[in-house]
Amino acid sequence: MQPVHRAGLPTVLGCAGIAVKSGAIAGNELRPYAARQPGGWYAAADVQPCPVRPTLADGSFNGITSGTSSPPVESGLRPVGDRTAAYDRWTAACASGYGFSPQAWYLPVSRVLFLDYTGHAETTRVLESVRFPG
Repeated sequence: MQPVHRAGLPTVLGCAGIAVKSGAIAGNELRPYAARQPGGWYAAADVQPCPVRPTLADGSFNGITSGTSSPPVESGLRPVGDRTAAYDRWTAACASGYGFSPQAWYLPVSRVLFLDYTGHAETTRVLESVRFPG
């Protein structure tokens, strides 16, 4: 689920909402995703723009500078609908000092990953309402 991009809405790796990925899922620097993976949220091999203000006042690039390969600061199990997912949260920051907390809920049997790159307040409630077929 991803809202239509609007000016001012924090966006990471092209997503401004909750990214839902399935099948072969890329994790840190495009390696296969795994729960508790250092930088597992960062599926890029280059420096990505900051979720807010990708350009600094002086015109220079405001890239993500930390958290792209760090271990999760929180891990555990969390509900996604009637299932239990491996949960990870990382901290990340940009050259400007802007900080954010990417979060992931991974269902390894179903091979489904829910990624909230910027820590939306309503994500937990949305994921608790997910319904699976069967």
